[in-house]
Amino acid sequence: MQEAKLLHSRIIVSGLHHQDIYLRQIITSLTTTPNPSSLLHAHRLFDHIPHPSTYIYNTMFRAYASSPYPHQALELYHHMHVHGPLPDNYTFPFLLKACSSLGDIRRGEIVHGQAFKHGFGYDVFVQNSLIILYGASCRVKMARRVFDEMGFRDIASWTSLVTCYANGRSIESARRVFDRMPERSVVSYSAMIAGYVRRSRFKEAVVLFRDMMVAKMEPNDSTIMSVLCACANLGDTNMGKWLHSFLSRKTKNQFDSRITTALIDMYFKCGSIKKALKVFEGAKEKHVGEWTAMLSGLAMHGLGTQLIEAFEEMISSGVKPNGVTFVALLSGCTHSGLVNEGMRYFDRMTSDFGIEPNIVHFGCVVDLLGRAGFIEQAVHFIRDMPVKANAAIWGALLSACRVYKNVEVGELAASWLINDEPWNGALYMVLLGLYRDAGRWDEVERVKEEMKKVGCRKSPGCSLIEVDGICREFVVGDKSHPLTFEACSTLASIISEFEN
Repeated sequence: MQEAKLLHSRIIVSGLHHQDIYLRQIITSLTTTPNPSSLLHAHRLFDHIPHPSTYIYNTMFRAYASSPYPHQALELYHHMHVHGPLPDNYTFPFLLKACSSLGDIRRGEIVHGQAFKHGFGYDVFVQNSLIILYGASCRVKMARRVFDEMGFRDIASWTSLVTCYANGRSIESARRVFDRMPERSVVSYSAMIAGYVRRSRFKEAVVLFRDMMVAKMEPNDSTIMSVLCACANLGDTNMGKWLHSFLSRKTKNQFDSRITTALIDMYFKCGSIKKALKVFEGAKEKHVGEWTAMLSGLAMHGLGTQLIEAFEEMISSGVKPNGVTFVALLSGCTHSGLVNEGMRYFDRMTSDFGIEPNIVHFGCVVDLLGRAGFIEQAVHFIRDMPVKANAAIWGALLSACRVYKNVEVGELAASWLINDEPWNGALYMVLLGLYRDAGRWDEVERVKEEMKKVGCRKSPGCSLIEVDGICREFVVGDKSHPLTFEACSTLASIISEFEN
C-alpha cells in the first residue's frame, strides 16, 4: 500500500499521471492484495481517470470479486456499460465470480446474457465461471448443461463440474466425472477429497489422497486441511504424522495458522495430547483459532482444570475469544463436572466479552446442568431461553434423564424429539432404556410397538481402530468377514477365562 502511494506521488511529480500505462501500474499494485484501504484508494484514483481502459476496469472487477465487497464489481460494470469501453472475455468471469460470492443467481443470469450479447457466451473462461455460479447456487442441472454444451473443455472445466457435484448432494456423480477426466490437477484432487470429507466419507478421502501422492502431485493447503480432517475423524495417527512431517520439510515448521489449528485438532482427536500441545507451543503466533483448537482438545479429554488455566492465559495474552471458544470452554466444564465454573463463564460471555450466546451455547449449559444431575434447573433454563429449544438440547436433557432415572422429564424430552424426528431409532432406544431402568415394562412394550408402526430402526454401532497403520472399521452385527465365526469364538473364550 505505502509503496503504491509512493509510486503514485513520484509519477505526479514527473508529470506522467495522465498516462494510462502508469495509472495501470498503480491500480494493479493497489489491487494485488485487496483490503478496504487499498481498494478505496484504487477506486478514488480510478474516478480521476477521464477514459479508463477495459484493462483498468477488469483490474477493478478482479479485486472487488475477491474482496468482501463483490457487489461493487457489479455496480462498476453498470458504470462501464453506460460510459464505455466495451468489455472483453476477461470481464465476465470476474463479474460471474462476484455473483457467485453474493449467491445472486438472478444477477448472474443477467451477466450471462450480457456475455452472449457481446459474443463471449461460448468462451471457455466464461463457461467455467458459469459452472461455478450455477453450482454455488445449487443449480446442478444448469451447470451440467453448460458443461455439456462446451465446444472445448480444459482441466478447469472438469474440475468446476467435480466441485459442483461434490458441493451438492451427489458425491457419486462427482466421482464419476473425476474418473472421466482426461487429466487431473492438484485442484481436481482437492475438490474430490474435500467432497468426501464433507460427506463424512473419510476413508475414501485418505485413499484418494494416497492415489494423488502416487501420481506425484504435491498437495496444496486445501488438500492438507481436508486430509487432516479425515485423519482426525478416522483416528489415523500414522497418516497425520506423515502429513506433519511433510509440512515440516516443506515449510521449515512455518505453518499457516489454519494448518496449525488443523494439526492441533488432529492430534487431540487421535489421542496424542503431548503432540497436540507441542504443535501449539511451537506456533509462531497464537491466534484465536489455535487457542480454540487447544481448548477443544483439552475439553475432549476431560482436562477441565488445564482448560480453565489455558483460557485465562489466552485472555491474559490479549487474544479475544469468539463464540466457538466458549463452546469449547463450556463443553470442557461439562465433561469435568465444573458446573459453577461453567455457569460463571456463560454469564461472562456477554458481560465481559460482548458475545451473545446462541443455541449451541444454550445447549452446552443444558448438557452441563443435566450431566451433573440438576434436571429441574435444566428444565427451568430451557423455559427461560430467548430461543426455542432444538433437538440437540432436548437430546441432552433426555440423556441426563436416562442417567438419573427421571422418567417424567425424560418423557417430555422424548415426546418433543420423536414428534420432530419420528424416524430416529436412537431416540426410541434411549426411551426404552429409561423405561427399563424404571421397571415400567408396559411402557417398554408400547415403545417397541410404536417403533414397528413407524418402521424405524437404530443404526448399528460402528467403531474404528488403527492396526498396523491401517484403519479398520467394525460394525455391530456385521458377519461379512470370512473369519467372523473364529473371531467371535476366540473372544468368547477370552471372556470365559476372565469370568472364571
